[in-house]
Amino acid sequence: MEKKISIKSAAVIAGAVAVITFSVTSFWAFQICNDSVAMLRKKAKSIEDIYTVDQYIDEKYYGEYDEEKIVDSSLKAMVAALEDKYSAYMTPDEYEQNLLDAKGSISGIGIVVNLTEENEIKVVDVNEEGPAKEAGIKTDDVITAIDGKNVSEMEYADAVNLVRGETGTEVTLTVKRGTQQLDFTMTREEIVSQSVTSRMLENDIAYIRITGFKENTSYQYNVELKKCLEDGAKAIIFDLRNNGGGLVSACSECLDPLLPEGDIAIAEFKDGSSEVICKSDSLELDLPMAVLVNENSASAAELFAAALRDFDKAVLVGKNTFGKGIMQNTYNLDNGGGLRLTVAKYRTVKSECYHGVGLAPDYEADIPEKYAQTSIEDIPENEDTQLQKAIEVLK
Repeated sequence: MEKKISIKSAAVIAGAVAVITFSVTSFWAFQICNDSVAMLRKKAKSIEDIYTVDQYIDEKYYGEYDEEKIVDSSLKAMVAALEDKYSAYMTPDEYEQNLLDAKGSISGIGIVVNLTEENEIKVVDVNEEGPAKEAGIKTDDVITAIDGKNVSEMEYADAVNLVRGETGTEVTLTVKRGTQQLDFTMTREEIVSQSVTSRMLENDIAYIRITGFKENTSYQYNVELKKCLEDGAKAIIFDLRNNGGGLVSACSECLDPLLPEGDIAIAEFKDGSSEVICKSDSLELDLPMAVLVNENSASAAELFAAALRDFDKAVLVGKNTFGKGIMQNTYNLDNGGGLRLTVAKYRTVKSECYHGVGLAPDYEADIPEKYAQTSIEDIPENEDTQLQKAIEVLK
């Protein structure tokens, strides 16, 4: 037999539920509010401490000082405290150079560098037409000082920006080459980056070298790819050795004509959300492919290689890659500077993130020891054992 509840009893129960619900909700709201207030108080205290120090300097410091330099140094130190070698605060001048670099044009000496696991800045590529090549800088040189300033005492981004500067000005690099320590003084030039080159090899195999992913890379890439296909290419070798990465958007544009329609890669953020950062349309190139990689292939270069392999379009030949699978965003600041922060890790939709691990080649191959400090472009084709291995695989 069903038991009926009186209207009065129902009202009492409903009232009790409402009170409990209100109490629970209020408790959690109170907790959240408390947490927010505590966080605001903590931030306010930090700002107050900074202001107090600034006041002491302003009122008590005996000597002369540059207020702008103090602010820039404070902002750099704040980001440096994250202990993330890829995040950095850039002054307005440094930020302007960074934007020029991303476009593929920069005032500098014509080198590509990577930060090693030992926190050394190593030259991984030398522009054939740049001042560094003419001065005698070689790949695998480790930069120890810039204009006499010790590189080990500065952030990676600061060191890179110190090498850059106004066209026509001089910069002196001290490098470690084996057991030698050498000084090279060069005059900075405006360098327009030709990041993509190509040629035809034996057996109608096209060779396309990509040295970095800049804003102008995809245009150069499409020109070279079209030329190779018109020349009758039946297979393609993409050379990404010593490619330190660059813009993910440029990488995506270069992958697009090679891969099937759909999502290719995603970024995963701190809050658990994800975003598609690389996708392809319905056009797909159906040719055998190989990708040359080495220990200096990093970031967007690794994404390019991983995507082609994960979608069964190419094999990797060479050495295990660098292992940078995290993404940085750059934000414009009101003072004209820029803030670069690591905001996500990324991967292809078919495999795990390779950060800190790198990509293992399908076919491992070394270049001859005598070419260890030689630019890729300067190694004779018949002695480039990594390239010859890729040709053998595609045959």
